[in-house]
Amino acid sequence: MKSLYIVRHGQSLANTGAESMPDKTIPLTGLGIEQAKTLRDNWQTLLPKPSTIYCSQMLRAQQTAQIFCERYQIEAQSLPLLNEFGCLGFATVKGLKGEARGKLAQQYWASADLTYHDTEDSDSFVDFVERVDGFIAAAASYAHHSVFFGHGIWLGLLAWRLLGIDIEDNADMRRFRQFQTAMPMYNTVVYRLDISNDGVMQLQVVCID
Repeated sequence: MKSLYIVRHGQSLANTGAESMPDKTIPLTGLGIEQAKTLRDNWQTLLPKPSTIYCSQMLRAQQTAQIFCERYQIEAQSLPLLNEFGCLGFATVKGLKGEARGKLAQQYWASADLTYHDTEDSDSFVDFVERVDGFIAAAASYAHHSVFFGHGIWLGLLAWRLLGIDIEDNADMRRFRQFQTAMPMYNTVVYRLDISNDGVMQLQVVCID
């Protein structure tokens, strides 16, 4: 049996409804930094020492990981497979704050076009599925007790794909969105991915507050 841990980043500036920034440059807030420190301290008591630390290419995930890296003296490895789903490009949301940005996101999910590309720096949903599927395909190769710092919707899609559910049309995409928004997904939530010796994977939330 192998266990991997996947962590959502601490509170980011975007989570507060602040004006849009390019996705990879969005930082943690002061509260987000404190959330990451609290998680690290609780982790030391309740969970095993990380063997390896990975993070997405987004600054908020890197900053959350760095707090662990400093404590455990492990250098984080950048893993693009963990990257956030960017359904809207920066040119589309530039100058917008949370409420206006949220309305555009609602329109995106209402249309639920699997292949829609908003701008060059955005993903189609198919791109995003391929990224998460790539992680699933590689999961068994990561070291026991590896820790991955990433994003909420990414965790949601991981859970959906591990259930064996296909996403073939816009109705499937909307059903995924309903599933994902119902998952526990607060900042610094931790999920454990258990992989049996014969490759069966099970994902569950870990409470360490």
